Amino acid sequence: MANNPYLKWMADNTPTQWCNDSAILSDLQSALEDGAVGCTTNPPLSFETLSTRPGDFEKEYKNLDESAKCNDRAVEMIGVVVRTIGSILKDKGPWKDEQFGYVRAQVQPALGRDKDAMLEMGKKLRSFGDNVMVKIPCTTAGIWTLEELAALGIPTTPTVCLTVSQFIAVGEAHDRGRARAEKAGIKPAPSTAALVMGRLQDYLTALNEIRGTGLSFYDLECAALAVTKRCYQENVKRGFNQKLMPAAFRSPRQVEQMVGSDVVMTIHPKVQKALLEAEGKGEIKRGNFIDDPVDQAALDRVAKALPEFTLALEPGAIPVGEFDFHGGTVMTLQGFDLTGWQKLLTL
Repeated sequence: MANNPYLKWMADNTPTQWCNDSAILSDLQSALEDGAVGCTTNPPLSFETLSTRPGDFEKEYKNLDESAKCNDRAVEMIGVVVRTIGSILKDKGPWKDEQFGYVRAQVQPALGRDKDAMLEMGKKLRSFGDNVMVKIPCTTAGIWTLEELAALGIPTTPTVCLTVSQFIAVGEAHDRGRARAEKAGIKPAPSTAALVMGRLQDYLTALNEIRGTGLSFYDLECAALAVTKRCYQENVKRGFNQKLMPAAFRSPRQVEQMVGSDVVMTIHPKVQKALLEAEGKGEIKRGNFIDDPVDQAALDRVAKALPEFTLALEPGAIPVGEFDFHGGTVMTLQGFDLTGWQKLLTL
């Protein structure tokens, strides 16, 4: 019997697939029973599982390079997590045709402007397993790094994408890298671009509070959803090889409204639980809602109060050279560093 009938139904009956957004092994086991096709990690998630459940990783701790220090030590700790999860994903069956069954591992957040360092760390993370996808932030340097990794046939997950402009840029970079790989006789690798819709919502929420614009949670929920749906529309229109990965959901309705799309969502256990409860209360329904429009009145309210929403929504509104300075991008990378990477250094 499924732990979460809604997610099991979605995985079995719609084009929409999903991954577990947690590195805790018990969460992963439960998610796999409900049709999850992979796992997402980041520095905070890796620290959480290593610090609270160290016994789950005893086997891989034996492979830890004890000579590694500082940031290299943090990379080794991430390796303990992703090697363990990668083995589970292969054993449980979602590792098929090199399309599903990936565990995603993120480079050091503070390296967002250092393309060469991200490339080298990306190669190191990839060495932890052939079903490891390397997460690179959608910064100016990150765009270059993503293309280089794709050209090497390394699976990638662009992350910290908060705008349609960033999503298009990573799709183009991946396609350029794929073309280079094919020309060099290298098998192209898949990619899933993480549109962290909840992080965009958090950024707009912070602006709303600072400026006292009075927007509701519903308004901001709609704004993040609209950007995600626009990314999906652009993906279909432009024919990118890369799939959209909606991430960092802030409500069950945001998941519901993306169902029917050919995407790979990543869903945290808290949201998985909220989906179960919402369906039980009749607050969400089963069906394909990807083509349903977002409440235009809500979007108009947000656009009027926060011009940053329009910048996030419109293709090409933010040049690649300005990605590093997007407030939501800065806020997210700093959070990953402080609540994840710096804590990994203490283990």
